Amino acid sequence: MKAVLNAFFVLSIIVLAILGCKGDEGPAGPTGSRGLDWPGVTPAAYDSADGIAGGVAYSKWWVTEAGGSGTQPATTASADFYRCKSCHGWDGLGNSGSYANRTGQSTGTATRPDVSWTNLRSAISSESYQELYDLVSHVGARGIDAADNAHPGFSRYLSNSQIWNIVKFMREEWVDPNLLYDITVTGPAMHWDYSVAPPVLVKPTVTYSNLGALGNESSGQTLYTSRCSSCHGADGSTLTIEGMSLGQFVRTKPNEAWFKAKFGVDGTAMNPGIVTSTSDLQNLYAALVDTANFPNHP
Repeated sequence: MKAVLNAFFVLSIIVLAILGCKGDEGPAGPTGSRGLDWPGVTPAAYDSADGIAGGVAYSKWWVTEAGGSGTQPATTASADFYRCKSCHGWDGLGNSGSYANRTGQSTGTATRPDVSWTNLRSAISSESYQELYDLVSHVGARGIDAADNAHPGFSRYLSNSQIWNIVKFMREEWVDPNLLYDITVTGPAMHWDYSVAPPVLVKPTVTYSNLGALGNESSGQTLYTSRCSSCHGADGSTLTIEGMSLGQFVRTKPNEAWFKAKFGVDGTAMNPGIVTSTSDLQNLYAALVDTANFPNHP
């Protein structure tokens, strides 16, 4: 045993002699170049894209203002099955926002798809430029002639520039609804209640409040007079929208009114870009919520 210990001791001395003692730390290496902030280099196609045209495309990608042919595709499926807004809502929040109580093919309205559970507003802050492009393009997905809830393959129908326009719209031109109004969704998610006969469709309640609370009513009235009154009249009642005066429409559908004000309504004199700044929209909402100045349609 003593011989083994002696041998181990000798071996240890030999190993230490070979390895030697740890030397002093060397100098620090050079500092690397500064990295790029997320989401990285901006593609040239994105830089040259038109976010306003992208907003028009989000609603109806085939119209000329969106860079389309001007002719709606002839399909057996209704347009709602290939309009971005039909699944994602004007606010991009899907079934967690203003479309939380909108029915689709599995909830009683066969002519349009179910509202998507995807929150596109979250995708904007988590996906890169190319990932957002791919999200819209959806290569290999279903055709637009199918009355289906699945995302269409828009790479077959939209040009590259149209897709980049939509990406730019989502990143730069979409208005945060919280800046225009408060939205509250109460109650259970939409579903069929089969505990009763016949089954009953249960829908949550969507409530809007504080419309235009962050705007200035006086500035909004001035803006309305200069840009809107020539068509809508002094009190917004000259033209009706879905049977409502302009003020009534804004108060009833604040989730949609801002979109039409910013991106226009095809086939009408309301062209894209009439009102583009969020502060102007805030001011307009502050003015249009006044039922004395902008009464409901009789």
